[in-house]
Amino acid sequence: MGIAGLPSDILVEVTARIAGESTTPLDDIVSLRRSCKVFRDATAAREVGRCMAVDREWRLHWWDKERFLSVLGECAATGNPEASYILGLEEICNRRGKESGLQHLHRAMKHGHAVAAYTIGMIMLRDAYNPEGIEEAMGYLEGCSAARTKSKIKIASVRREAASVMRRLTMRRWRTAEPAAPCADPRCGEMETAEAWDEDDEQRRFCSRLCRWKHEYRKFVQRI
Repeated sequence: MGIAGLPSDILVEVTARIAGESTTPLDDIVSLRRSCKVFRDATAAREVGRCMAVDREWRLHWWDKERFLSVLGECAATGNPEASYILGLEEICNRRGKESGLQHLHRAMKHGHAVAAYTIGMIMLRDAYNPEGIEEAMGYLEGCSAARTKSKIKIASVRREAASVMRRLTMRRWRTAEPAAPCADPRCGEMETAEAWDEDDEQRRFCSRLCRWKHEYRKFVQRI
């Protein structure tokens, strides 16, 4: 039995796996699309766009940004969380579209993107001017923490990824307004054990939730 005789769901599954695992997913999907009719139909499936590893196509951002954004838009429309995340930061960092950017980030977060929740929290904490705004920002950051705990991802890894995407997208400096006055307690933020590594912020002791996230905000700003 040739490829044309395989069930369409098997072809879509194979194509989606290539889109998600290839180091050059876009080139490989284009090659498949041109190879024969059955793969042309398979590459058009929503599952393929949802699984596309768009974070491996950063070279396209520098060579042909409009095409890069077009690919992101197509993938985001299928429910690809990484595509929505990058589009959100593009809107916020380069197009002064905070509202539309946050919509993309929320879409990514709803699909389980922990870094999107972290980034929303950082943006809201930076821009919060009242206790309600600060509380809402901390809610997003703590939602990110719950997702990290479930998947056993360290906060330092989330911070690095968020800062890395932002640096790739723009040369603009992040407005570094302090979200609140520094804590007066000199022991706030100390490591619980002498053996703890400096990046291991789960081992730090803070006197309040606000101090914990103010500390994380400063660490994030240092990264970008």
